[in-house]
Order: sequence, then structure tokens, then C-alpha cells
Amino acid sequence: MKREYLGNLNQADPIYNILSHEVLPQLGVTTNGQRYRVFRLGGSNAVFEYEERESGHRVIGKFYGEWGTHASPRAVTRMWREYRAIDHIRRVGLDGYPHHVVRALGAAPDQGAAIFLEHLLGETLGGVLDGVARDVRPPSALYGRLTALAFFLATMHNRTVSDDLVDFHDDVRYLRILAESLRQHRHMSDHSLREFGSLGERWKRFGPMWEDHKVCLHGDATPANFLFTEGIWVGGIDFERSHYGDRVFDVGRIAGELQHAFLLNQGNRRGAEPYIGHFLWEYSCHFPDREAAFTHICARVPFHLATTLLRVARNPWITNEYRTKLIEAAQDALHSV
Repeated sequence: MKREYLGNLNQADPIYNILSHEVLPQLGVTTNGQRYRVFRLGGSNAVFEYEERESGHRVIGKFYGEWGTHASPRAVTRMWREYRAIDHIRRVGLDGYPHHVVRALGAAPDQGAAIFLEHLLGETLGGVLDGVARDVRPPSALYGRLTALAFFLATMHNRTVSDDLVDFHDDVRYLRILAESLRQHRHMSDHSLREFGSLGERWKRFGPMWEDHKVCLHGDATPANFLFTEGIWVGGIDFERSHYGDRVFDVGRIAGELQHAFLLNQGNRRGAEPYIGHFLWEYSCHFPDREAAFTHICARVPFHLATTLLRVARNPWITNEYRTKLIEAAQDALHSV
């Protein structure tokens, strides 16, 4: 992640008092006259890293509104949504080893709708995935990370199962939104838009998509949002899109990101298949009947893999040629039923 040094935090900044008197004491930092170095990090929101110079402790500040301004009600709502999602998932036991959801250390709705999070160390899944897809890292590195991640996600999902059944209408609606967005930007023809609509209706008639119970999802299970150290420790970050839904929403997102990485780096999405199969098999081992779970999950994954590829296809940084490949791959996946 890009890290840009901005200078020292001014003691007159309201964030200074929040860090010194509310956030850092939770990390055992109680000295007076702290000085903080500030770094801007990459991300969809304004994300900053604050480093207390004497102790070396780091804290992440994520602003849903504009830094130093009064945030909108929508921004405050989004801030509290992530704060409560983190608290909820940590309360079911993902707060240590081997599964660790980042700790929320404080919130400041009146200071740009900021949430303050612990700083986690580790290598992202994206780092090892890109290395393996480029043939500069051994396959074993990715297999090991996927085993750990499958354990993390299965634990989070299984500990938050609700009584409500999945409403697959929501997922088909998301497919339609993605396709319409691509058509609006002239990346997809009217014919392809109609085909995706027809495929979505076909999937609505596929019984397994309605049979599971809702679980708490990460909601943005991309390679950048999972950190790894030694062993099977996994750190989860960025829960702003967490919600209840189909567990395969998360599982299929990882499968889609695997296929995207190999398609982008090797020009052939088939290279991802052994890793996708390994990930799904490892995820399924956390159920009483592993083979039955594997069969059921594999039948449902192609839909969410396809929506992931369409989501990637909307990015402005990719070429039109590659975007066409992503759309074609998504169509192929949806044709599996």
C-alpha cells in the first residue's frame, strides 16, 4: 500500500487529543506530550496512519467524511456500521490467534466521521497471490495462505449463522447493477446486457442458491483485506461493507479474485483452478459432512465468481481488451447452470 509522509500532527488538531487521551491509552501508551508522525495511505476513503514517535505505536484513522470537517449523516452512519460490524465479529471470538479482526479503538463522528483502528502487521493475500501468478513465488506459499483464509472465513461464517434463509434476489439485483453500469459506460453491448439479465433469471431458478442460512459476511473479501504472518494467523481489516447474506458471497469473491490474478498475469484463467479448488475444499472441511458441503458450495460459487469479475471490469485502470476477457469469463461462469 502506498504510504506518503505528511509531517507531524499539530497539537491543536482535535485528532491529537483523541489519540492521546482516548486511543493510545488502550495500547498502554500513557506518556505526556506525544508527537505523532502522519502518513496518508491508499484506499477508498481518506485513510491515515498515526505513529507515536516515542513508543513507535501505530494507529489507523479512517475518515468517512472530509478530514477536519463536519461529516454528513450518511458518512456517520457508514462509520458506525463498520464500528459495530467489527465489534460484533470480535465478540464471537475472532480477536486473537489464529483469527484476528482488527480492533476498533475509537470513533469521532464529529471529526470527519473517523474510526480509529489498531495497526496490523503482515503480508496481504494480494502480495503472495501476485507473486505466484507471476511465477516469482512458489505455489506452496499461496496454498498455505488459502488454507488459513478458508479457516478464518469458515469460522466467522459458522459462528454467526442466523435463522433467516438467504434472499438470493439481492445477489441477482447486484449482478444487474454491475452489468448496467458496464453498459452505461459502453463496455458492454445491449445484447450482452440482456444475456446477463437472462442468466440472472436462470440462476434464480437454481434451488441451492436459496437453501443456506444468512451469515455475517466480510462483504469486501479482496486480497488487500487479509493479512498473514507465520502459521495460520489471519488478520481481517476493512469491514465497512460487512452485512448478513450468503456465505458464498465471500467465498466466491476470493475465487473470483484468484481467477482475475491469473488471467491478468498469465493470460489464462485456468491457472487459478487448482487454487480455487484447494480453497473451497479447505473451507468445506469445517462442516460435519465435508464432501456434501464442498458439492453444495461449488455449485453456488460460479455466480459470485462472475459478479466479482464484473466488479473488477468496472475499474478504469484496466484495458478494454482485458475488460472484454473479464466479461467473457463472467459469462462462462454463469453458464454453468
